[in-house]
Amino acid sequence: DATLLRAIDSVLCQTYENCEVIVVDDNDPDTEYRKRTEDLMEKYRGNHRVKYIKHEKNKNGSAARNTAFRNSSGEYLCFLDDDDYFLPDKIKKQVEHMEKNPKCGATYTWRYETLFNQNILIHSNYVGDLTKQILTLEFTPLTSSLMLKRDSYIKLNGFDESFVRHQDFEF
Repeated sequence: DATLLRAIDSVLCQTYENCEVIVVDDNDPDTEYRKRTEDLMEKYRGNHRVKYIKHEKNKNGSAARNTAFRNSSGEYLCFLDDDDYFLPDKIKKQVEHMEKNPKCGATYTWRYETLFNQNILIHSNYVGDLTKQILTLEFTPLTSSLMLKRDSYIKLNGFDESFVRHQDFEF
């Protein structure tokens, strides 16, 4: 439960303040998970930067991301799963990069992973077209590390909702 609040607060506390948070609750309505999420989201009632949308049934992560996109208004999009969080300058640094490189349709960041109770920095020096590196599993950008332009998302037709797992690779 605390991870959802941590994720939302990590966006609301960004040094780049022009952010909206769209939480898509993909839990089935009659589950304890839905009730707990509704209770947690009470913290943000009245916060104009946070939208809370409930699916009428469990659809999957791809559908939740597409629902969030349809309800977003920003020029740039980021994705954040409830068990991840952003460091305070993530969005600012990515927006600056995108503004300096207008032909760039997307960018990614390095990330920390907790392994054996230690934060390990996972990084790469890849730039440009990463198709080969992604297909050979040489490089795996996490969905939460991405920022892309709205028109890039549209060109990709969003996430394929037939994928129950690994929709990030397909995307």
